[in-house]
Amino acid sequence: MKVSLEWLSDFVELPAESTPARLAHDLTLKAVEVDGFTEVDGDVVLEIDNKSLTNRPDLWGHYGIAREFAVIYDRPLAPLPTCPPAPSATHIVGTLDAELCGRFSATEFTVDGSVPTPAVVRDRLARIGEQSINLCVDLSNYVMFTVGQPTHVYDADRVRLPLSADFAERPGVLELLVGRTIDVITGMPVIRDADGVVAAAGVMGGASSAVSGSSQRFVLEAAAFRAGQVRRSVQRLGLRTEASARYEKELDTQRVDDAVGLFLDLLVTAAPDARITAAQDVVVRPTERQRIDVGLPFLARRIGTRLPDKEILAILGALGFECQISEDVLSVVAPTWRSTGDVSLPHDIVEEIARIHGYDRLPAVRPTVALNPVRSLNRKPLGRSVREQLAGRGGLTEVLTYPWSADHLLAVCGLDKAATVRIDGAPAPDRDSLRPSLVPNLLEAVADNLRYRKEFGVFEVGEVFSGAERVLYDSSGESLPGQTTALGIALAGTDGVTLFRRVKGLLEMLYRHCHVIELTLSGEPDEAWADPSARLAVSAGGVPVGALGLVRPRVCRAAGIEETLVACAELRLAGLSAHRSRDNRYAALPELPESDFDLSVVVADSVPWQTVEAVVLQGHELVSAVSYIGEYNGSWVPSGHRSLTLRVILRPRGTTLTAADIGVARAQVLEALAEQTGARLR
Repeated sequence: MKVSLEWLSDFVELPAESTPARLAHDLTLKAVEVDGFTEVDGDVVLEIDNKSLTNRPDLWGHYGIAREFAVIYDRPLAPLPTCPPAPSATHIVGTLDAELCGRFSATEFTVDGSVPTPAVVRDRLARIGEQSINLCVDLSNYVMFTVGQPTHVYDADRVRLPLSADFAERPGVLELLVGRTIDVITGMPVIRDADGVVAAAGVMGGASSAVSGSSQRFVLEAAAFRAGQVRRSVQRLGLRTEASARYEKELDTQRVDDAVGLFLDLLVTAAPDARITAAQDVVVRPTERQRIDVGLPFLARRIGTRLPDKEILAILGALGFECQISEDVLSVVAPTWRSTGDVSLPHDIVEEIARIHGYDRLPAVRPTVALNPVRSLNRKPLGRSVREQLAGRGGLTEVLTYPWSADHLLAVCGLDKAATVRIDGAPAPDRDSLRPSLVPNLLEAVADNLRYRKEFGVFEVGEVFSGAERVLYDSSGESLPGQTTALGIALAGTDGVTLFRRVKGLLEMLYRHCHVIELTLSGEPDEAWADPSARLAVSAGGVPVGALGLVRPRVCRAAGIEETLVACAELRLAGLSAHRSRDNRYAALPELPESDFDLSVVVADSVPWQTVEAVVLQGHELVSAVSYIGEYNGSWVPSGHRSLTLRVILRPRGTTLTAADIGVARAQVLEALAEQTGARLR
């Protein structure tokens, strides 16, 4: 957009000492970007980047730019010329569609169309690249480039009133002022007289109603068209005009008064014999002023400093805002020319105050650098650690099952269907429950894979759902069914003892390698799928988190598993927590060689390995670790007992261990086993 400094001088007195370069710099720094300037016939024309005006419909005219200069240099802004209102009429404006037009003003006047355009108007238009045509057209263009509100003048003898602004009801054609003929389609925004379409609303008038040097009677149109409707017409027609460029920015309805008043004032000045005979103004939907409250602490925090209240009120007042401060709250009412999408949020008020105060005047503050402990790159979410350990170290295959379960598997696993979350539009009539446990689906996965292998292990980490539990979610405030992440493991094979021990070993592996806190495997779990002869409860920190065990034969049969044993484990990962990696402590490797010895003892089946391990570790001060080697049942081993072989590792303290030292430790360990477990050397 081109802006003439001489034109601006009608509304604001620019500093005499400021060069065009300085004016361009100040306007760029505080308002819009000036690409450059040129001298034309003793005037200076600023070239303003249109992209910087996209959200500022108030700046698409000289008066808006003059207002910015008035605020920047603290100068008064002259009011726009106006003219006494014309006699009111009711025959000029017809129907108006609220989806197209917020206001439509039409004024009838008479003037000799051959009256020349005033030289000042003609010259100023020429300096910004506009060609002079005739008095009425030149005045219409001059008004648009002054206040940013497009107007259009019709030859009153070539239209049949009233004028209506709505959407075309039938197809047709329209020859535009530029000589191009367009197709009028149904629903296209148009201006109609009593006979038909006379203009493409917001884009360009038609040739059939164009004014000429011989015209005597005229109708001045000044309307506020909806931006979206004009933009769609521009895209369909492939025609963008100075008028449409402004309408696409959403003009306020009150600007019509400025345009009509300035046009009529220029008209009677250029042609004193002109007569304004009648006018009709219809406001369909006036532009409402935006009201915004901004906390002064918020304002200071965003700007970076607390500006004086007096300066805040002065800046906003000069920009046309009404504002007051009460109890640390700035209440702002934006002017209509800033209320069509430009200013609506507290951040917009921050920007207005900061840009006029001057970004270059804001104090420079050294950034505060906070030095925090470095995040451990080795730390991973517990779910990921579990997956990695089971897949890598445990040798299992991860599976992903559907989030719903079959009714018959829920029943055989002792899970109450009434307590499940039901699905609307389930994949099958017997699968309308979201899974409350991973075990039923893992059993189905085992049954599906037995055709390929008879021995394998699978696991899944996934969500399980509880219909009996309701949780209030912070993000929505809605009470929804409970949902938690669970781990399920299923091993298939032919040796139940081996399967049970392997599942138990996998959980103990997670305890060691995932650094889970206080994981305990003991007690009788209340799980209907677990065989009473081989099952254990799992707790973390004394709180039950799951169970492991062999799956009952009838449960396996219900899942379609024949002649194969299955061991399962399920843990609620939400009940587990891991040691923070920075809680680890350095421990030096022993400088002296460790020693070990094996023990084979006969112990009752009722004594679990956990008890044996704990007794051995406390049996002598040199014992650092104990490991399971194997066990034997049958022949000479008494009924209800097993022969258990274990390895004890001794770590020396200060001196290398001798055979005597090892013998003493071995004797004390055996003595502790005998006293606390009843074990005897084989």
